[in-house]
Amino acid sequence: MTGSTARGAYWAGVAMAVFVSLFQMWINLAVGIVGNEENPANQGFFGVVATALACTFVARARAPEMARAMLAVAAVQAALALMLATAPANAHSIKPIVVLSSGFVVIWLTSAALFRRSARIAGG
Repeated sequence: MTGSTARGAYWAGVAMAVFVSLFQMWINLAVGIVGNEENPANQGFFGVVATALACTFVARARAPEMARAMLAVAAVQAALALMLATAPANAHSIKPIVVLSSGFVVIWLTSAALFRRSARIAGG
């Protein structure tokens, strides 16, 4: 029973990370998060997804390391939002940047919590 619960939490964490990655890229390609889809500032959001992939590779997809990796990705997402929201050139786009990025951060943190739960169940 414990193994299946740990696996369920792990795969839920994977699902959340994949969802937020795809959703973030879709919004960015469709309409853009900063201004329109042609604004170069939007490239940073693709960088967040690249960070998630790199962190997953480094973590070797192991639950304890994935929990820390998703925390790092949430921090990168928050830092990007802070940088973009405070840039004078983006004064007209502050609300979408903050709202969407906050939602993305919450999903990355949820993924991290699910990986942490998986690691705790499997280890304890």
